Amino acid sequence: MTNKLFQGAILLMILVVPFWKASAGSDNIRQSILAGSWYPGDAETLSQDIQNYFDKVDLPPIQGKLHGFIAPHAGYIYSAPVAAYSYALVRNASYDLVVIIGNSHRVGFSGAAIDDVSKYITPLGEVPVDNETASKLASDTHQVRIDGKPHRPEHSIEIQVPFLQKALKPGFKILPILFGYDPGKSYSFLITQLPKATADKKVLFIASTDLTHFPKYEDACRIDKKTVEAIASLDVSKLDKLENEEMSKGYHGLDCVLCGSTAVKAVMEITKKLGADKGVVLKVANSGDVSIGDKHRVVGYGSVAFLESEKDADQSESSKTSNDHLTQTQKSYLLGLSRYILDYYVTTGDKPDVHLPRDTVYLQDRGVFVTLKIDDQLRGCIGYIQPQTSLFDAVVTNTINSCSRDPRFRPVKKEELDSIDIEISVLTPPRKIDSYKEIEIGRHGVVLKKGFHQAVFLPQVAPEQGWDREETLQYLSLKAGLERDGWKQGAEFEVFEAEVFGEKEMGRQTFMEK
Repeated sequence: MTNKLFQGAILLMILVVPFWKASAGSDNIRQSILAGSWYPGDAETLSQDIQNYFDKVDLPPIQGKLHGFIAPHAGYIYSAPVAAYSYALVRNASYDLVVIIGNSHRVGFSGAAIDDVSKYITPLGEVPVDNETASKLASDTHQVRIDGKPHRPEHSIEIQVPFLQKALKPGFKILPILFGYDPGKSYSFLITQLPKATADKKVLFIASTDLTHFPKYEDACRIDKKTVEAIASLDVSKLDKLENEEMSKGYHGLDCVLCGSTAVKAVMEITKKLGADKGVVLKVANSGDVSIGDKHRVVGYGSVAFLESEKDADQSESSKTSNDHLTQTQKSYLLGLSRYILDYYVTTGDKPDVHLPRDTVYLQDRGVFVTLKIDDQLRGCIGYIQPQTSLFDAVVTNTINSCSRDPRFRPVKKEELDSIDIEISVLTPPRKIDSYKEIEIGRHGVVLKKGFHQAVFLPQVAPEQGWDREETLQYLSLKAGLERDGWKQGAEFEVFEAEVFGEKEMGRQTFMEK
């Protein structure tokens, strides 16, 4: 085999490599399956090659706290010049844990698999796996299992490890996670639980992915530019739309827009939960940019960092999320979902089996209230002030609660269904205020706390009743079981904002699973 054909085989990921020799073994260690083929097999050459890639990096100005990035995973001769841009951001940095998330290329399975080995070995040495955190995340209910089999022949995790060994200070562990062909419940579970399970650690999140697979050079350049811009937007729905649009255009040879799609979206969502509010495109290239590359059939590579902007010290958590507005399509979907749940539950007494939607906006933890009205009169209202579950689950649960468990009302009957209007309020996290004078009627929902007494009004309550601020607090005190003027002394207040939308304004929506 000529050198050019050999490198081409690396590009197309059909190398004749003894992948299955890399079983964990009796000592539960993952030996390298890529050393000597996808990257150099001896420590000195590998270290020097990575250093050479770093030396050629010309980073744009970077401001803000880094939470994660994407990095490519092809053979180093092709992808390392791009990967070096991501890893240059963390040179000489210290981390407790690096979570590396990829999509399985060779083993088909459903859900997500965390590698079961105790350490990875490359020519640059050993890196321990955080088995303790892995055990916290394992969940049969959510299809997250500790399983090394999908990892044995997989390249997308290991290919990142030598760069980490060269860039970071020693002492970090890794958490290798692969998504299968059907992420199912594991996706929403992991984007919610990973930040919680690693809250006591300094963590870096990496999505391992290449971009376009096998179009001609000019098409790859055009598509990849749009893809990294969508990734940098931190808007998963935008990336979903782009993938669907580009795949429908019939580009010759195009197999996918990015092979680690689920991994990228997961890291986008996780880093957003941690505070990331912007993405920065660091580098885009493809295999056709390499001297031995074939421009008739290329693979794209990108480097995008997810950063949290530097903020004024007095900026609240609420202000970071208050602009995370829902689209009209998303509001229509939620109203249709709530109507479907309401009709089904009241008619049958059971909760229907509804599949999670693809749009990960619905999987973000949000505070949600569902309000039922008949002729503008309250018929039930229950919800969560704090974001304790996903938007999707909160709408489902609180629709059922509002129609059957509001202690102020008897359960809704079938004959009432046609008369009921549904209203949904999606909340920002409450924030404490120093004085009731900061409450803005029509903008703020209010939580009053005094001793063991507590009550809440949604932002729309006071305007609907025609109350001013003092009247609002009087009725809120009564709702909390206090005297009418109980708010005047010893009470604490929190405020929040809400996106409020309902069937009265938007009409009844037909539920269609996404």
